[in-house]
Amino acid sequence: MPGAYTPQRIGSSGFGVDIGLSGNTLLAAITACCATGFLLVGYDNGVMGGLVNTPSFQRTFNNPNADTISDIVSLYEIGCFVGALATFAIGDWLGRRGAIVIGAAWMVVGAVVQAAASSVGVMILGRIVCGVGMGIINATVPILQAETSPAISRGKLVALDLTVLNVGIVLSYWIDYAFNYSSNLRDSDVAWRVPLALQCFFIALIAAIALAIPDTPRWLVKRGRADDAASVLERLLNEPRDSLRVRSELKAIQAALEHEQDEADKVPSWARLLAPGGGLRDDALRSRRRLLLACFIQMAQQLGGINAIIYYSSTLFQQSIGLNNQDSALLAGGLNMCLVVGSTISYFLIDSVGRKKLLLSCIAGMAAVMAVQTGLVYKVQQLNDAGLDSAVYGRAASSMLFAFELFFSIGFQATVWLIPSEVLPLSIRTKGSALSTAANWICNYAVVKFTPIAIDNIRWRFYIIFAILNAAWLPIIAMFLPETKGRSLEEMNEVFATDGWRIGKVEDGGAGGAGQNEPNPPYEEPTPAAEEFLTVAADAKQ
Repeated sequence: MPGAYTPQRIGSSGFGVDIGLSGNTLLAAITACCATGFLLVGYDNGVMGGLVNTPSFQRTFNNPNADTISDIVSLYEIGCFVGALATFAIGDWLGRRGAIVIGAAWMVVGAVVQAAASSVGVMILGRIVCGVGMGIINATVPILQAETSPAISRGKLVALDLTVLNVGIVLSYWIDYAFNYSSNLRDSDVAWRVPLALQCFFIALIAAIALAIPDTPRWLVKRGRADDAASVLERLLNEPRDSLRVRSELKAIQAALEHEQDEADKVPSWARLLAPGGGLRDDALRSRRRLLLACFIQMAQQLGGINAIIYYSSTLFQQSIGLNNQDSALLAGGLNMCLVVGSTISYFLIDSVGRKKLLLSCIAGMAAVMAVQTGLVYKVQQLNDAGLDSAVYGRAASSMLFAFELFFSIGFQATVWLIPSEVLPLSIRTKGSALSTAANWICNYAVVKFTPIAIDNIRWRFYIIFAILNAAWLPIIAMFLPETKGRSLEEMNEVFATDGWRIGKVEDGGAGGAGQNEPNPPYEEPTPAAEEFLTVAADAKQ
């Protein structure tokens, strides 16, 4: 049994004060920080879509047309894209905590500008500024969660984060509904200004938590702070630093990072992402393939159509199915509660069934649903154009949107934010996460920008696009994505390595190579000869 220990605080790197949390309390605080970041994604995704068609918003902005509404809603995604790319440049320097704090500062400024706006230009400015902050946070919190979670429950914790994201979406819709349809405030500017301002509460919460927790052991090792990394590991594992689990995890991180750095040193720094093996070749860790997988899975989520439904669910119910404004808003709020149900189911499946099986089965369901939806909406619009009753087909079409969101939230939602942090090697994890998150947001922008235009112009054909795209993802995932459940982040290097690289074993009572029982050395960067083939003991996986 490990002995007692005194939790050691680490330097704050200029952001806040590490208050010394340890064990489950520390993991809970980190998860709360990440979950709040995802809640902000959900709240911001949902809040504007429920406001743009309300009387007070329309009056304030002089009845904007479809193009103007799509600009107000979608340019937020451009801000997110810019913020994610900014993380590419500053993420490794700031660390996980610092990036979250900086992102929160941008978000609160943007939220205040939006809530105070009285013209389209000012509203768009606020949306972009807020989006920059969201992009920084969104590129960072999945890494923070993955780098501090046990391998056996990493999927569940990310699924929990995404459940909170869905709560944010639902919360935004019901707040919009309460202010615009269930109160005497509907004709006042308060009906849309307050929902936009409320996000400041969650922004303050995520900043406060980020200021009080330590940075991740993996980032600390990468920055040459191995002793601080050991201090955080002993607090995360709730064991003293001389225990087998702490030593094993630390040495695995160090050995994996050294091997990644050896590969990176073979090519110029500018080529390490796109041509890590020199010329057109990948490196022995297949870093380029891992980066492309991370970007692909993020792009596939957005191009599959989920945010066309989340952002414009009220519009879809009105224009595709023929409901009135209030009924559409009410049904949209109920629709997005499906996301909470689905992500709760995902919590129980993601670490048992695995990421890959959930993705394949649920994306196949999404494609089938959209194919059926195409036929139903075609029939609804055909009957409506002829002045005939389309209620039966309208109810069936509504149910398809519920089924689509359920499939998405069970198998596609949490995995998309989990897989990039799992497959990317530590040496490029920050940059790779920034690029994959940027890919997510730019595709989100395209979908959100063109959805209202497509609904107006191609009508029922809009849905067949997503049926085809979702079907196209299936063979790519089946052929190229490995299963990641139950593996430590360092073990993913073994999955992808083409040079037979493995991590050797740390024996209890020693920290040398496999089978050795030498005294435990100080926590310093290991030499290549001593540490290249260290492996994590089976005990460290618990």
